[in-house]
This record gives sequence, structure tokens and C-alpha cells, in this order.
Amino acid sequence: MRISQLSQAADLPVGTVKFYLRTGLLHPGRATSATQAIYDESHLERLRLVRALLETGKLSHAEIQRVLAALAAPQASPDAAPLDTIEMVSLATAESTDVDAAHIDVAAAREVVEQLGWSISEHSPHLPALANALAALQSIGVAPTAERMRVYAEAASHVARNDVATVTEAEPAVRALVAAAGTALYDAFFTALRRLAVENQIARQRTRVPGQRVTTIPSA
Repeated sequence: MRISQLSQAADLPVGTVKFYLRTGLLHPGRATSATQAIYDESHLERLRLVRALLETGKLSHAEIQRVLAALAAPQASPDAAPLDTIEMVSLATAESTDVDAAHIDVAAAREVVEQLGWSISEHSPHLPALANALAALQSIGVAPTAERMRVYAEAASHVARNDVATVTEAEPAVRALVAAAGTALYDAFFTALRRLAVENQIARQRTRVPGQRVTTIPSA
């Protein structure tokens, strides 16, 4: 298909598609002349992935570049170890911060994960994000209590176990893509569900209907 057809299929302006081509977010098409190229389904799939990571995953262009590099890396081959694939994509989508991570005091964050008994790398790129969140909560006097910390940790652990199992059980050919979706897009999915759960709890308390703890989703 021509670039105009690719643009229409992806529901993106031609200018945006050309920008992705210039910046490397979209791989080149098959050249048919000095100014023309043909594109295929792989280009459409890439545009859908970039759009999902950008609009829903809220990743920056630089972060998306790292995700795409991770997906194309030798470790993302069918022979890659599942846990290596998860770690690779997780590092590629590490949360950005306006402050140099090297200058963030992560002592409080490290103390939290040690209390939880979690095995976390000393240089984990996710510690600064936790440190920033803790500092912000403390600055306005709503630092999490031990009980609230436990609740959040249990929820996060439960979701993480499912995420890792989903990736390790995925077909090798799509394992890296599943890891990328689980790391970036399911963050947005989980946040939306949590906010809807809060809305549900408020509605139940107003009508004095006891809430239920959901452990399984009934099959259709």
C-alpha cells in the first residue's frame, strides 16, 4: 500500500506517518522510486503499537524508541528466556522523571521494598519513581500507613504474578510484544480499573450495599 493508504488504515495524518519514518519509529517501506515506497501489514501493526504506547501508555518518543529497540534486540528472539524478555522491556519502559535519577535520594524507597521482602536491584530504575511518589505524599501529610502500604503491595504483587505468568506462557514469537503491552499499556488499564473501583466503593457506601472482594472474573 502507498503511504496515503497506510495513513488511512492507521487513522493517522500522512504528516505523522512521515514523521515516524524520519525518527525511526516506523521502519522504511520497500522503495519503488526515489520518492515512493510500498508499505505492508508490518507497518500498520507498528503504527498501531506506537500509537497505543504514545496515547494510552503515555510513553515519550524516546521511551518508545527504547521499547522498539528492545523488541528488535537479539534477546527478543524466540530463543530468549522469558524472564530476560520481561526484564529487558521493563527497563526500556522505566518511568521518566524530570530530575536526574542519580540525584534522587532513594533511601526511603529502598527501605519500603526491603520491608516488603522484595528482591530489587540496587540500581533499579523504578526506585526513583517510588521515591518521588513517597516524597510527594509526605510533603502534603498523607504518607501511606503500614496498613495501606500492605494493601497496595499485595495488590501489586498479585498483578505482577499474573503479568509474569502471562509473558512466560506466551508463544515465543510474541513474548516481547506481550511484555511491552503488560509493562506500559496494562499500567493504564490497572489505573483505570482502580479509579472505577473507588467509584464503585463510594456508590456502595452511599447506598449501604456491602462491597465484594473480587478474586475471579466470571467467564462469559
